[in-house]
Amino acid sequence: MMIKPTLVSAVFAFAASTVFAADLPKGDSASAKVFLELHSIQRLAGVLNPLLSVPGGTFRIIEGDFLGLGSLRIRLVGIDAPEVAQQCNTAEGGHWECAAEAEDRIGDLLRSAERIECFSNEQDSYGHYLASCKADGLDVGALLVAEGLAWPDEEQGHYLPEAAQAQAAGRGIWQAETQTPAEWRKDHN
Repeated sequence: MMIKPTLVSAVFAFAASTVFAADLPKGDSASAKVFLELHSIQRLAGVLNPLLSVPGGTFRIIEGDFLGLGSLRIRLVGIDAPEVAQQCNTAEGGHWECAAEAEDRIGDLLRSAERIECFSNEQDSYGHYLASCKADGLDVGALLVAEGLAWPDEEQGHYLPEAAQAQAAGRGIWQAETQTPAEWRKDHN
């Protein structure tokens, strides 16, 4: 017997609201704690609703891994793209404008997409949403890493297979040893 995702979502939502309501202080209306727990359960159930869903061409590209939409700021989770002034090394011993190329590529992806969806349930200390975004169903972070235009978040294990393939092929940032953005920031700040 197959159960529809909306029914599964409703069952999980009801269960979560009854379990976590007891943990809330008196007078606290369905607070962020319930929202975050429901969001986690929805994600596990595969029925996660996006933070936003917009037509292509809507975002402003701030950096290769940082997007803007009005006052909303979204940092792509799981990747670290080259910093604005950072250059990357070439196999021939020269340099290339990897930051500009990463920004151009994400701009192309987001402009050409019919629909962009970003999924998030957390913000950083600056109020930026940490999100994964999909352009017409394709994971933007995975594409940037696979094309050698961003490093994966190795701590959390995001996009490691894509990075391994890009590194094996010597694509983009992997064509020669280059400082990661974290190392570059440390040296230039």
